[in-house]
Amino acid sequence: MLEVVFSDSEKASMKLAKCYNEKKILGRSVTYIGSQPTEAEIELFLEGKAIEGDANNVVNIGFYLDIGDISGEIDGSERKKVLSQLWTRFNIEDNERELFFKYQRKDLEKLISAAKEGMDIRIWTSHAPYSVCGFYYVCYLLRNIDCKIRVVSLPQFISFSNHEIIECSHWAEIKPGQFYQFLNLEKPLSSIEKQYYSQKWQDLVLENAPLRAVINGKLTSVEESFYDFIIINNLPDNDFLMGQLIGKLLGKYKLGISDAWYALRIDKMIEENKLKLVEIKDTSYPYGKLLRKI
Repeated sequence: MLEVVFSDSEKASMKLAKCYNEKKILGRSVTYIGSQPTEAEIELFLEGKAIEGDANNVVNIGFYLDIGDISGEIDGSERKKVLSQLWTRFNIEDNERELFFKYQRKDLEKLISAAKEGMDIRIWTSHAPYSVCGFYYVCYLLRNIDCKIRVVSLPQFISFSNHEIIECSHWAEIKPGQFYQFLNLEKPLSSIEKQYYSQKWQDLVLENAPLRAVINGKLTSVEESFYDFIIINNLPDNDFLMGQLIGKLLGKYKLGISDAWYALRIDKMIEENKLKLVEIKDTSYPYGKLLRKI
């Protein structure tokens, strides 16, 4: 079984889920912030089971396909330009960018090879725009390959054994030991469904909008300013740090939008004199700008 996810963090979680061992983890020292949790609370936090299979059989088709130009090769010059813009504040070296695309290409080729060799494919998708885009793209990649595909879709609301109900937007928010609880949601993807989503991806490529968003459950091409109203509606009256605003938006809306995209749009608002840059509060922090609403 080849597990398919759509971000580096999801890949790391899935690899841990494939070799999860609660007893070994409980036997190690546990660090914490604040008051010391009880032994029962630690056990509850770490409880879980592994998903059967080889941890090496996990691929990440994580090209941030909800953002930017998708008209060319998925790791071509257009996509590299998009991601360079997204990463501009993180001081990522050219060789690190190239390494990212190298690993992405390797996972892409591994997926196609596994499908051709008859390995079962299991796709873990969510309502996050990058995940839906990735799912459509995988359907397009495998459209002419006769292979068995299963899909596990992340529910919007999740209730665990301790009766806690949480809202999740992507699989990276799920603890590795909890992935097994979602296997009962696994459904086969029919050839008709695969062709349908493949065509939807081709339609999105033809539209080649600056952004793709999930609206009422449907992946839709939108303008790059689509999420701006969320930023504007949450601007504090007093001076604020960019990082604090972005953190608030990520926690409040659970839309599966990256922090880097919010930062790009905030920078655009500064450029258009909708926000004032008061000072660079912390030059070592990518979101260290002190801002003021105009």
